[in-house]
Amino acid sequence: MGKAAVIAVGTAVPELAWPKSQTFDGLAALWNLRGAALERWQRIVAGSGIDKRHGVLAPEMVASMTTGQRMAAYERLAPPLAMQSARQALDRASIEPGDVTDIVVVSCTGLYAPGVDVDLISGLGLKATTRRTTIGFMGCFGAINGLRIASSLCAANPEAVTLLVCVELCSLHVRADDDVQNQVASALFADGAASAVLVGSRAAQRLETTPKASFPHSGGLPAWIGSSASLLLPEGRGWMSWRITDAGFAMTLTREVPAALRRSIEAFVDDLGGGKDPTFIVHPGGPGVLDAADDALNLRGGRGIDCARRVLRTFGNMSSATALFVLEDALQQSCTTPMTMLAFGPGLTIEGLRLDGDRTRHD
Repeated sequence: MGKAAVIAVGTAVPELAWPKSQTFDGLAALWNLRGAALERWQRIVAGSGIDKRHGVLAPEMVASMTTGQRMAAYERLAPPLAMQSARQALDRASIEPGDVTDIVVVSCTGLYAPGVDVDLISGLGLKATTRRTTIGFMGCFGAINGLRIASSLCAANPEAVTLLVCVELCSLHVRADDDVQNQVASALFADGAASAVLVGSRAAQRLETTPKASFPHSGGLPAWIGSSASLLLPEGRGWMSWRITDAGFAMTLTREVPAALRRSIEAFVDDLGGGKDPTFIVHPGGPGVLDAADDALNLRGGRGIDCARRVLRTFGNMSSATALFVLEDALQQSCTTPMTMLAFGPGLTIEGLRLDGDRTRHD
């Protein structure tokens, strides 16, 4: 088996954006909050760690929609956002659409068929023979699963060029229910798309000798995919969930999650490996999750956790796409490999993946 490298990352968010104050006012009015309930909502928003979020539709437009109407909106609005991030990643990699051999699409906020993968083939001008894989409903750790699948495709075919696309429209699941779990989810989640280009070892060698190749664009790339790991904490099955209802998808995120992660992350990272003092690319599920990772790994606010906090503050939690936003931010801040990616989701699940700048470590 060969190896695989990430050679470019691209991101995109919708044009519509609202600051923290607008989130507070708009949803408080939607839920008709008063007195103690309004004060609780104020504490939730203040503690979210988010200054601004983007969405395809304003919450007041979504709250009364049926699930069918939300899925129709997803089918209309997800592909253009996905294409925007994919084009940026392909441009940064100096890859022509016709050179893509495989595409992997990750999403947990919408369903339809033919899906985003087919729309990307026509919209980007990929070949009709492009192999397609869709990863659905895995939540915030979906990008790591996507990277694992994409790297396996490249490892199996050293000439492969695989496009990974994560697209999430969390704003389509704002609900009129003023339950505290729905309030927490409504304060955290946002919309975004992120893409990565991965190549097999022979494709990487060919690109490195091509004058138009732009590997230096993002400093730490190419980054070679190393080991990955997954850990299921079955006692947390009900602590984080994502279920389809007649009025959109309903999110559960309980207070037990950060404490469970705090107890488990250090041993998980030790088992994963990743070299001495790696940069950590941590999915910012929320401020409590980042605090748990910061404390458990003794990061002292640095070594990449600052990038995760900045992405959360600037964009919110965009589910699967967010991990690639953090990777992009880390590269822009000149963070270096080795890197350890971490993400968390329903199960309760911890996912990890190593990235390394030295291919020989994996040969």
